[in-house]
Amino acid sequence: MEVTDASSVARLTAAEETYVMAVFREVARIAGRSRKAFDADDIAGEVAMAVAHRPAPIMAGYPDPVGYARQRARHAGISFDRRERVQRGEGARLVVGTDGLQAPGRRYASLDGALTQADPDAPVDAAVTDHLVTAALLQHACNGLSLIEMRELWLVDGYGYTVQEVAALVGQRRETVSRRLSNTRIRVRQRPLAMSSSE
Repeated sequence: MEVTDASSVARLTAAEETYVMAVFREVARIAGRSRKAFDADDIAGEVAMAVAHRPAPIMAGYPDPVGYARQRARHAGISFDRRERVQRGEGARLVVGTDGLQAPGRRYASLDGALTQADPDAPVDAAVTDHLVTAALLQHACNGLSLIEMRELWLVDGYGYTVQEVAALVGQRRETVSRRLSNTRIRVRQRPLAMSSSE
């Protein structure tokens, strides 16, 4: 849960404020083991703000703030990493590479490794050009789609979300989103074929 408006948080009691600060410190400590300090603080801030918005039910379910923080730290870190990868254009999901390690699905989409070579005449990695061409074709194919269809297509096929996750985001059943996404994919696939046959 990403909260940007702290003014929407109701006035906390002293016990609630102590609980929120204990959650913040523990999440920051856990996240700080494997992350940069500013990323750990961002994750801890998100979790603490979620607690500050609903302190009573969380405190009732988890009387120990350290226990709650440990429960939430891993999932908040995974969500944070997904958002970071999506912002860099690498997709939300990790894939297993040929070496058996997990890596972003579109490794060079953020252009961080392929175009920062010292030699400007060096050839550009094929993954970069493939990504740019695919993005341009996908943008052309999306012309004429409704905003809902385009959003679902980009979330699933572009950013790597599952249909179930997208259904939860839009507040509809998985089957409804899946059916609409299938129809959208058919329309998108027909568009480039029609374009290439008219040339």
